[in-house]
Amino acid sequence: MHILNNWNFWLSLITAVTAILAIVLSIKQISLSNKHHLFERRLKAYMIVSELVGLYEENRMLIEGKRKDEPQFAIDHEFIWLTNNTYMEAQSEAIVHPLEQPYHKEFLKKREELRSLATEIRLIFKKPINDSYGKFVECYEKTLFRMYQYQIIIDKMMKENEKKPMTPEELQKFFPEKEHRTRMYDAMEELKVSYQALVDQKADEKITKYIRL
Repeated sequence: MHILNNWNFWLSLITAVTAILAIVLSIKQISLSNKHHLFERRLKAYMIVSELVGLYEENRMLIEGKRKDEPQFAIDHEFIWLTNNTYMEAQSEAIVHPLEQPYHKEFLKKREELRSLATEIRLIFKKPINDSYGKFVECYEKTLFRMYQYQIIIDKMMKENEKKPMTPEELQKFFPEKEHRTRMYDAMEELKVSYQALVDQKADEKITKYIRL
């Protein structure tokens, strides 16, 4: 009875309970905040990668089409089609002005962004779609890079041809065009395989489910 009438005891008890409730509420708030932050990261990453997938789908018949064993003088157009959205559009200038500033620097920055995006996707989504989407973004970046490298060779060939007109076969003796073309084709094939993996896994359905959760 003495304890029940002890106001100091009750005040201490109430203070302790209040403190515990405050801690519990704080933990719940932190948990909700973390979930919201994760949702925002997932949504942002999904919006970017879904646009890249969409660009590939729009142009896949061209990218995957059978090519002749000859220089690809229109590769800059294909590069532009693969960068034809708001996230990538500034990179179209890079293929028109290869190695020139500020286009070259901006292209390098965008490549770094894509590699970072691939890493983030692997961290914030679950297996196996995180690896599939991460691989697709990596292949996309690599394909653009190989196209860019190839365009540099094509530009050199065209400039040399302006000085002294030559056949494509003659120009190939002076420039490693075929070597760079093979690397570019390999990158395109890897991109094709990574895209097909997304289709086979019905990855879009699964990734949107993770975002809602």
